[in-house]
Amino acid sequence: MTNKHQLLLILKAKKSNVEIHKHSAFQIVFTEDYPFHSTLENKKHLNIYGFVIKPQVAHSCECSQSNLIIFNVEPYSFLGKLIATKLGNSTAAIFSDVEKFQQFFDSSKDEFSIQSLIKATNQNREIQHIDERLQQSISFINNHFKLETISTQAIANHVFLSPSRLAALFKQQIGSSISKYILWTRLKNAIFLILSERDKALTTIALESGFYDSSQMNKYMYQLFGISPSKLKQKSDLIQFLDVEPN
Repeated sequence: MTNKHQLLLILKAKKSNVEIHKHSAFQIVFTEDYPFHSTLENKKHLNIYGFVIKPQVAHSCECSQSNLIIFNVEPYSFLGKLIATKLGNSTAAIFSDVEKFQQFFDSSKDEFSIQSLIKATNQNREIQHIDERLQQSISFINNHFKLETISTQAIANHVFLSPSRLAALFKQQIGSSISKYILWTRLKNAIFLILSERDKALTTIALESGFYDSSQMNKYMYQLFGISPSKLKQKSDLIQFLDVEPN
């Protein structure tokens, strides 16, 4: 399955702290220079060089001396499934040195990069494909997320499953609830519009992304990414979307 914006490179944080938050994506965080501190699920980790976490893991970063690269990876993408396989039953992998971080992604290069991620993705193909009905559900969400309301019942009817069965499959294979995945999809669209149509008002972007208003978009973007839409607009030169799937 392919879909626009499989991988979201959300932020290059330059010596600034990221407050506690969680989101519906796998996250890869690593430093370009000095080690940083992070709190993961209420446990503080000092002087680390990177971490990888599953969706819905509460975390924050203190990087007053560090430059961080932060990737948010969609759970259903090939790369997301690769990371899930590598993490196994663990919610997070924390790296005290650069070498261990590189080893996690089978990277032999001097520094971790998007190129090493692509290489690891292409070299690791023993990943279980998700249920076809979930793929259809995701396509349904992608086609209807701009509506203010998307019910689980409507999605379940589309793929001929009961709402409870669909919800269970979604949580099991995607790693997120249906509602949080819809929210992720809306925020992803909003971020894309903020970056690609910089003159467009945030209120318009909110409505075009399925939110009631800009206040609702602001609330959820801050909760899930630790950054407000206005701040995102200010930092737009440090943010990119990348579409990364195996060749």
